[in-house]
Amino acid sequence: MQLALPLDLPAPPELRGLTRWESMLADYSTTGLTVKAHPMRLLRDRLPEGLVASRELPALRHGTRVGVGGLVVARQRPGTANGIVFVLLEDEYGTINLIVPAPVYERHRLTVRTEPLVTAHGKLERLPAAGGAINVLVDRIEPIATPDHIVAEVKDFSMLDEQVRRGREEQRRTSAESEDDLKRSRETDAEDFRAVAPPVLSFASGRRR
Repeated sequence: MQLALPLDLPAPPELRGLTRWESMLADYSTTGLTVKAHPMRLLRDRLPEGLVASRELPALRHGTRVGVGGLVVARQRPGTANGIVFVLLEDEYGTINLIVPAPVYERHRLTVRTEPLVTAHGKLERLPAAGGAINVLVDRIEPIATPDHIVAEVKDFSMLDEQVRRGREEQRRTSAESEDDLKRSRETDAEDFRAVAPPVLSFASGRRR
């Protein structure tokens, strides 16, 4: 019969809980979607004032100038559309159709083709010829830079121990001492969502990219 050794086992390390943003990132990185908070719900109160949510568009009149924001879920550039790009945005309430004219696309090509989270500004269209469908004719489109105070740099969740957390918080405080460092910090956070964003369906090719 073997007797148990009277050893005091160390207590397991205390791990902090994930923030809502980190939880959303973990969902996207593992399953490609989230059933919890939509990215736009987490970002809404940090975006520029005046942006309109998808559920508010039906109450606006044709020709109203609007700003919208969302997650790019589909993109189409038909060969017969004279360079026009059609983009489908998704926010926490629904979807938004964007029409990006060729000159606007050429000015903002990188944003239209690569950014997962964008804001777009333009004129709301509700034409009888289109069956009353609501579109936004875009004249400006910009990426959404995730704010620096949304912590999203953790990819390896086995590293969420107290020592690593404190080290990264200290590094963030130090890097935010200047405007340049703050800008780089925001760009890093935005890059974290780019790494886990779901693929965009391109109808022109029929492939996800």
